[in-house]
Amino acid sequence: MKKIVLLFTMIALINPVWAQLDFGIKGGLNLSKLILSDPEASYQSKTGYHAGIFFQSKFDKVAIQPEVLLYTMQGNFSGPGYTGSEDFTYLTIPVMLKFFPVKGMNLQLGPQVGMLLNGERSTTTLVGTVKQDIKDQYEKTDYSVSAGLGWDFSFGLKLDARYNIGIKDINRATNGEEAKSRVFLVSLGWNFLR
Repeated sequence: MKKIVLLFTMIALINPVWAQLDFGIKGGLNLSKLILSDPEASYQSKTGYHAGIFFQSKFDKVAIQPEVLLYTMQGNFSGPGYTGSEDFTYLTIPVMLKFFPVKGMNLQLGPQVGMLLNGERSTTTLVGTVKQDIKDQYEKTDYSVSAGLGWDFSFGLKLDARYNIGIKDINRATNGEEAKSRVFLVSLGWNFLR
């Protein structure tokens, strides 16, 4: 948490006086999926949520927007003789570069780092259902590239749609199949400085 506060403080200190500053909250729904290299298993997307804060520093048609988001990544899986679901909770820090080709509309691109806070799996077979904590079976950090489209209204409302592509194998199992995250997010935000 100290690193997050330090990041926001550094951006505020190096920000020129002529830049437009924004600060607010955002939240919304996300559709997440794990891309697995296991040919016997399939993984279906499941709806989750995200919520957090953002800070934006805008210079004419370009802005930098770091965020701190808490989000869930969920999915259903199945294979020969079993079905189940996995639920993960991440604290993520995306740093988006936003380009405004016209007033309000923006294109977004940037890196994101996620820290795994919780992981749980529920598996059902012919014998019954087993629930287990799987946080230690996955990497503690997940690195992604985010790209999206948004609209910043002049009265403070923000709309965003983004797609996060995980670039790191997050499966820690010794003989485990490669697993990478994919998350589509739709967000609504409010800028308190308008």
